[in-house]
Amino acid sequence: MDSQTPTWAENDQPHRIARVNYPVRAVSFMAVFGAILLLTPERGFGSGILLFGVLSFLVYPHLTYLHAARAADSKRAELANLLIDSILLGAWAAVASFHLWFTFTVLVATLSNNAIIGGLRQFALAAACFLLGGAITMLIADTTFQPTSGLGTTLYIAVMAATYMVVISVTSHRLNDQLAKAHLSLIGNSRVFRSLLKLSAVSNDAADVADLIEKALDHFRRMTPDQPFGLLLFQRERPRQLRNCGFRGLGKSSQDAVFEHLAAHSASERRGERTKLRVSEGPMLAVPVTGQLERAHAYVLMSRELSAELGKLRALFVNQLAGTLQNKLLTEELRKAAETDELTGLFNRRYLEQQLSAAIERKLQHHGQDFSVIMMDLIGLKGVNDTQGHAAGDHLIATAAERLLTQARSTDVVARIGGDEFVVLCHDCGEANAERLAERLAAACSSSPTPGQDQASELTIKISVGVAGSDRHRPQQVLAEADRRMYEHKELHYQQHRTRR
Repeated sequence: MDSQTPTWAENDQPHRIARVNYPVRAVSFMAVFGAILLLTPERGFGSGILLFGVLSFLVYPHLTYLHAARAADSKRAELANLLIDSILLGAWAAVASFHLWFTFTVLVATLSNNAIIGGLRQFALAAACFLLGGAITMLIADTTFQPTSGLGTTLYIAVMAATYMVVISVTSHRLNDQLAKAHLSLIGNSRVFRSLLKLSAVSNDAADVADLIEKALDHFRRMTPDQPFGLLLFQRERPRQLRNCGFRGLGKSSQDAVFEHLAAHSASERRGERTKLRVSEGPMLAVPVTGQLERAHAYVLMSRELSAELGKLRALFVNQLAGTLQNKLLTEELRKAAETDELTGLFNRRYLEQQLSAAIERKLQHHGQDFSVIMMDLIGLKGVNDTQGHAAGDHLIATAAERLLTQARSTDVVARIGGDEFVVLCHDCGEANAERLAERLAAACSSSPTPGQDQASELTIKISVGVAGSDRHRPQQVLAEADRRMYEHKELHYQQHRTRR
């Protein structure tokens, strides 16, 4: 069998036109057959004509439906069937001696049905086929012209015509109603599709997860301005710990209630299920963001009184958010891995160099944009590694890093650039202020750290410090000057240590 030829199983649902026409054709052809039977005594039809009538009006309608159902193009097949109807009914009009009401009824029914379904071209073809069927029958059969009959037959044909027109009208109304509903559905789907595209665009423009949450919530709020929304992310390893969140249209007390409810839900075995809650703004539904999201537990918070359109397509928005959140989380993890030191969690040399270059550029463009650099070096790390092991040395480095972060300002960039070297880049800070900060950092790091698991005794942190600022040195020389001063401080420490010995 040709691979392009559809089988019955592949094409068991014909075109809508064929499905609509099938019952109409079957019933109307039975009615026409009834008219033929009424005309039979008056016209003197023989048994052969009656057999042809059975085949034409009782068998043929079912064969046409099977033909349309099995055809590769069922719509085209049904249009061809309508033309065959026209030929057949034209022939029967001739057989009925062109009875006036019978011919008028079948002609109007045939032409109107073809015009409704196929337009003006189909109408013209149907008229030509009707005339062709009548002409051929007149040539091959002995027919007479007898346009009138008894009152009973005329009334039957009139009722048949009226009934057919009612059926056609009801069918057309149903089709128009279906088309109107389909049109409204297309408009709604188009609106949602455009909204999904906009959500995708704003998601791609987001700088990070926090920015993505804000943009997504703004997008939801524009779609339904009067409804509250929320988006919450919890750590996967510590499911009660909030990672990021955002709200629209919810007060502070409601936000706290939502957090408490979802923190408990995130830590439970039912974290992948929807959960209902009520706040002062009304009943809410928290939908878990699952699918592609593997790096966090996330919930989209929506009103349970959401519009039917958005409620119906809520899953599409949630699924799209899942993929976008996953990508942003992965990007942040990769960026963090590329910019931070694995042991201490501080920024690494690469990130420091980027930030220092930006600070130098700002200073060159705007003279008042000063910055300073604090260089710090742990003294005696090699001795700790040699005597107490590298685990003790790592503990010392990690402790120093933790204390630097504690004492540094939130705007400072604290980085580890080598085994025992740290740099603090201080934005909007002159050298004098940086020296005072360096004193606090040195004091915090000079006390003994708490022993780690592998240390039986306490370790002592000693540091050398060098400070330089762009208000006293060329911007390009600040780092080098701070480094030089740090080594001078370290050399002074070693000289004093040798003198004591």
